[in-house]
Amino acid sequence: MNKDTILYLGGSPCAGKSSVAEILAADYGLNYLRLDDKLDSHIQSASPDTQPIMASLREATCDEIWLMPPTQQTRREIQFYLEEFPLHQQDILQAHKPLLVEAAALLPCLVAPLISTKQDVLYMVPTAQFQRKHYGQRPWVADVLRDCSDPEQAFDNWMRRDEQFARWVRRSALFHGLQTIIVDGSYDINAHAQMAVQHFGLA
Repeated sequence: MNKDTILYLGGSPCAGKSSVAEILAADYGLNYLRLDDKLDSHIQSASPDTQPIMASLREATCDEIWLMPPTQQTRREIQFYLEEFPLHQQDILQAHKPLLVEAAALLPCLVAPLISTKQDVLYMVPTAQFQRKHYGQRPWVADVLRDCSDPEQAFDNWMRRDEQFARWVRRSALFHGLQTIIVDGSYDINAHAQMAVQHFGLA
């Protein structure tokens, strides 16, 4: 690994990406850039002219976000990441290297043109069963949906959106010839971290 290396860890929510990234950063001296940390600031600064989806979420109610049909939510999520990625590219360029970038925002179609070798990018997506089980254990989920008129339906929509997004990411990664780890609970987080180590050639 050279000093200018940039590695990308993308995928769908609830696959353990952040946990794997933290392990790799600690064990291999990588600078860790977690793109989700910029989400709120990007929404607040979004321009309605050039980033209409991002800007629309600034004033959106809980119902407008989570009671929209899941298929529409999935389309909106993908468009959101397409609008946001130029902002992420600035942060990636400015970050100290060697760098590990992690986020669901790393869509295969956006990352594929940036890499010199397919070994530099890896995707993780959970099965629907794994996702629902582990999302249900996250204490902050209730806070996110607290203001929805129908929290139960909102949660189901959220899960269905992420299931659709996971399938889309997996298909897109396959189209671009990029590796995907399917997370179904068969392996613990340390095992997935070792899979990532082997894929990225860090060992």
